[in-house]
Amino acid sequence: MATKKTTTKKTTKNGVTVTTTTTTTGTTRRKRKTGTEIIPGVNVSVSWKKMLGITKLKRWFTKQTGIPTTEAGMQRKIGKWITDLLTGKNKKVKSEK
Repeated sequence: MATKKTTTKKTTKNGVTVTTTTTTTGTTRRKRKTGTEIIPGVNVSVSWKKMLGITKLKRWFTKQTGIPTTEAGMQRKIGKWITDLLTGKNKKVKSEK
């Protein structure tokens, strides 16, 4: 993404005002923070949840029950249950023979 930066500078020399306008174009990119820098120049990323096995347990639970463990996933699941309940979807129809 190209950005333009305009700088205006006014200087006075010997009673004469000089206005200088500089326009620079460059690209700016955000650096992603990938980990904790313990040693300068070396990024180390450590997840204590993965070390304790919490991530694996959450994945196992979701796979076994079908209930998501993320906040957004739970909101979607609960919202679907409520809308299905209100609209009458997924009701089993008893067939009379």
